[in-house]
Amino acid sequence: MKKMIALLLGIGGVLAAHGAQAETLHLVCLGQGSGKRPMQSFGTAQDSRGNYAWGQSVGMQAVLFDDQVNIEIGDDGAGRVRMPRMMLPGMHGGKDGWFEIKKVEVAENEINGIVQVNILNSPKLRIDRLQGRVSITGKSGNYSGECQPYDPGTVQRRF
Repeated sequence: MKKMIALLLGIGGVLAAHGAQAETLHLVCLGQGSGKRPMQSFGTAQDSRGNYAWGQSVGMQAVLFDDQVNIEIGDDGAGRVRMPRMMLPGMHGGKDGWFEIKKVEVAENEINGIVQVNILNSPKLRIDRLQGRVSITGKSGNYSGECQPYDPGTVQRRF
């Protein structure tokens, strides 16, 4: 009988430990990046005979930014992220500022996934669990930052 109780307590301890590891991971990350924004430039020229010419150039310009990224990875492998605004194109999806992370791969030392911003833009997300760093790389720019885990149920608000 004592062996049966010890076995049940052992199984309960393993299940409790497994449940503690299977909670949702909440991260807040502070960092910097560069976003790509459209730019235009105009110019005129005049030759020695008085002839004028004008031109227009349209391209992309890198804009540096500082921003915060929030990440949630559930115990079921589902994830979502709040992307930096500078990395969002004019037409994008998302819900309440959150974007789904697809193909989430949770490993011992890193977490990888793809952020579905829109049909043409799916940046890659990588979280280094040893260094506490995140990187997001895509068509609309790049971001890297340092992450801290937090518990939304116990976090103290400053005001």
